[in-house]
Amino acid sequence: MTYQLSNKDIYILMNMLGAKTLIGLSYPFSGQDPRQFDIEQEITFRKLHQLGLVDLVSGELSFNDEFIEAMWVIARSNVVVEMVLDEHEKTLFYFSDHQVIECTRLHENQLAITILGKPDETWNDIILPRMLKGVENLPVQTTQHLLISPADYKKYVQDHKIDHLEQIEETNRLETCSVIVKQFHKAIQRKIHNQRLMMFYQRNDQWNVEGIHVLTSPSYNWVLRMIQHEHDEWLEARQASGADIVKEIVDVIARVKNEPGSL
Repeated sequence: MTYQLSNKDIYILMNMLGAKTLIGLSYPFSGQDPRQFDIEQEITFRKLHQLGLVDLVSGELSFNDEFIEAMWVIARSNVVVEMVLDEHEKTLFYFSDHQVIECTRLHENQLAITILGKPDETWNDIILPRMLKGVENLPVQTTQHLLISPADYKKYVQDHKIDHLEQIEETNRLETCSVIVKQFHKAIQRKIHNQRLMMFYQRNDQWNVEGIHVLTSPSYNWVLRMIQHEHDEWLEARQASGADIVKEIVDVIARVKNEPGSL
């Protein structure tokens, strides 16, 4: 089942359900008069009533069971997965013990909310195949890795080029005209897809994050894993075969699953 809601609709429902945090969606009421919230709330409930999702029974709101259960999953989820394909196709997955809710941006502030199956089915049948889009089992030419800043990487994939190879060489203490830097640049220039997977999970009431990028090209596949290096956030980039990419994604899933209270 799929429902189409606005960003405002979801925030109003999350506020009603007492959600403390909503991962992955921007706050839609910035700069508005606080009194506007009451007006927006009335608009949302009128819309939900027209869709047959809520009614007023004996002076109290009565929701469609399937719909409100999906909203509860979003409000209470302690594991949220964000996937971004080629910097623009963004999808969020909110996990509970028994089901997953997929939230896909359609246009502007409209979102499609889809009720999926069990967590393991979602990983195996939906998330893994999407992350492996465009991946071919190319040979690995080097086992070296590079440290790349996330901001620089974002610019590289947007521009399909790296303007200053020497900066990467300097950061990684490599010689001029480094082979691994040239190979990384070639993959950027010939990019087919760049997928990003971010996993947000709670530990001791604090949100934590693990993430990887998968860069595919006809030349080389690369996996870029989020790491902390000298108190800063970096991407550790290395070439990877198709099997390596699957293992990297599965390892991230396993680490999060092993966290107390997760999945």
